[in-house]
Amino acid sequence: MEKKNDFYLRKICDHNAFEVWLVDGAMIRRDISEDFVGQGYHTWCHYIPQNEIWIEKDTNEDEWKYFLENIDFEIKGLEEGVSLTEMGKRADSFEQKERRSDPEIQKIIESHHERKEALAKIHKKVLDEYCNDNLTVWLIDGEIVRALYRLEYACGGHDLVYDFIPKNEVWVEEVLDSHERKIILIHELHERVLMSQGKDYLHAHHGATIVESHYRHYPEGIDERLKEEVEKNNF
Repeated sequence: MEKKNDFYLRKICDHNAFEVWLVDGAMIRRDISEDFVGQGYHTWCHYIPQNEIWIEKDTNEDEWKYFLENIDFEIKGLEEGVSLTEMGKRADSFEQKERRSDPEIQKIIESHHERKEALAKIHKKVLDEYCNDNLTVWLIDGEIVRALYRLEYACGGHDLVYDFIPKNEVWVEEVLDSHERKIILIHELHERVLMSQGKDYLHAHHGATIVESHYRHYPEGIDERLKEEVEKNNF
């Protein structure tokens, strides 16, 4: 089965009343909604057809089961009359409990040095070209972060927003392709600079989203802009 839209990549499966599609998340963030991350369905993302679930290609395949279990749990509660806001919270709590039941995650949780053990597994590779004397940019395992710390963590983050990220570090998920890494990194670096200058997260995030959106539509010059943002992050 094929879809005419370029962002549809392939049908993964049928799941209950849904068709589950693998999609190009970067293209969707550029052309439809910058808020689409990881997965979605019509209840939260009204641009998704009612009979479809979208999962973006830059995700860990072994996380897909958690995405689908979350949606199943949420739909059941909605059918029982629970509000969407409350059911969203319950479904996320259910999903994180399921993630933490994984034996590898349990080993980290049971460790006497949980943070040290977690970082040893989360950190994958330093992106030297984006580092300076006061900043380290890491490719990381986002699946472990979502299990241990924050379920809604996605794509990237930095120390001025997340207390579980060590000081002077910026994280970008390893599963992202090379171009999407640059897009996410330019957002995180610019946001971090704005927050260091006194802006609160919401205003800094908005400013970074404007920069991100520009380079999603006009990628020329992104490498030069990244160099500038790295220099500004030398604090």
